[in-house]
Amino acid sequence: MILRYDNDKNALINPSDFKKKVESMPETIVTFFETKLLDEFLKMFKTEVVCETGVACKRHPIYKINYKGKDLAVVQAGVGAPYSVGIFEEIIAMGAKNILMFGSCGTLINMKATSIIIPTSAIRDEGTSYHYLEESDEVELDQKFVKKLEEFCKKNNIEYAMGKTWTTDAFYRETRNKLEERVKQGCISVEMECSAMAALAKFRNVNFSEFFYVTDFLTKEEYDVGILNDKENFSGEDKIIIIALDCALDLFEQ
Repeated sequence: MILRYDNDKNALINPSDFKKKVESMPETIVTFFETKLLDEFLKMFKTEVVCETGVACKRHPIYKINYKGKDLAVVQAGVGAPYSVGIFEEIIAMGAKNILMFGSCGTLINMKATSIIIPTSAIRDEGTSYHYLEESDEVELDQKFVKKLEEFCKKNNIEYAMGKTWTTDAFYRETRNKLEERVKQGCISVEMECSAMAALAKFRNVNFSEFFYVTDFLTKEEYDVGILNDKENFSGEDKIIIIALDCALDLFEQ
């Protein structure tokens, strides 16, 4: 097996080779994946671009806003574990210490579209996390923030469920056998970044929390794409953005 953890902290290539600390960078950053959410966010707030990160195919501006008297950073993340971790390596090097990620997921239990799922731990069915954390089947999320997320949802009357999530590298290889095995392990959702981002946070000693909103359904015999491929009929972006910003303040800024 190639995926063996090397505990040598001195890598040949480091984020600091490309990015330096940015003095105007807020310590708390909120990140999501949907371009439609980014468009709505830019309509809702007056923003300042403080720096950027990215890869060869796309640049990711990092926006600063003042929200309820606090400076927050906001960035659109890259889909998939290597992409997401790669840009957050640079964002951490630029000064981020608290990361709240939210994005869509497939649900493995009966929940309606846009319901919130809070992951308690993540099955590591991806390759990136094994470069940041010792080998194991799953990685536990920071339980302090799991509890705070639960309290936030209760306080704001937000429908939610809690449980393990299945992080996979292969969207089109979610087979029935794998799904049934993950359900037996306690998974209630499937997505593509959580376990790797949790491992990165532990390795770099930063705070990380994540929640998902349900878009598609793997609970039936036939896959139900739900709203995952129907963004035009997905409304309520402003509500989800406000939930995330309020949640970031609740988790990290007190």
